[in-house]
Amino acid sequence: MKVKIYERIVNDILSEIRSGSLKPNEKLPTNQELAEKYNTSGVTVRKSLATLVNKGYLVSIERVGTFVKEREKDLFLVNFSLEGNINEEITDIQTEDILISMTKLKGERRELKTLEIRRMYFSDAMPVGYSIDSLFLTGRYLSAGIEKKAEKNITIMHRIFNSFEVKKSIEVTMDYPNKYISNRLLIDENMPMFCINIYFSTITDHPIGKRTLYVLGENIELNGKSFYE
Repeated sequence: MKVKIYERIVNDILSEIRSGSLKPNEKLPTNQELAEKYNTSGVTVRKSLATLVNKGYLVSIERVGTFVKEREKDLFLVNFSLEGNINEEITDIQTEDILISMTKLKGERRELKTLEIRRMYFSDAMPVGYSIDSLFLTGRYLSAGIEKKAEKNITIMHRIFNSFEVKKSIEVTMDYPNKYISNRLLIDENMPMFCINIYFSTITDHPIGKRTLYVLGENIELNGKSFYE
């Protein structure tokens, strides 16, 4: 099968990092130089570099360049999706609610207007997970009729969160969900659950959104590996 150009760029840079040809903190060629080397567009180069930034191999500094990230021994890559990591087959996803709320972020004084989508995940008739997707909004956004736009809003949110230009970081803790979520998942509210927070931001660390997932420990598998294995 023919390898796409952006995959070839990713694989070539990874190979150079692993072999030591590209060393920690070393600056990569400019996007224009890489585009000329691979006879491709700047968009394809940016897509390739964004993939490696998201995976922790590179760091991009606006107006300065892209550098090989210094190796951190305690840094691990966790690939996670509720459908991919849960032990039960997801047979149904139901939208519980869609609303406009205000969100306070760590280190931020102001609250951000947020489009919030809450969903339940089922395996046959049994609830196995609960998610809260939050997309931070800018400008004017009218809350009237957002329920009718649910499908469109979920599609937009999914497209933004899965963009190659979006940085993602994951935080896994044990937490106690509120009574409503506990009741929806048919568990005692005093039973701790895995709380998986996935944060989305621009390459320049401007917050875009957040996904919070609640799953019982017996229902999920989490596997991590070193970035440099």
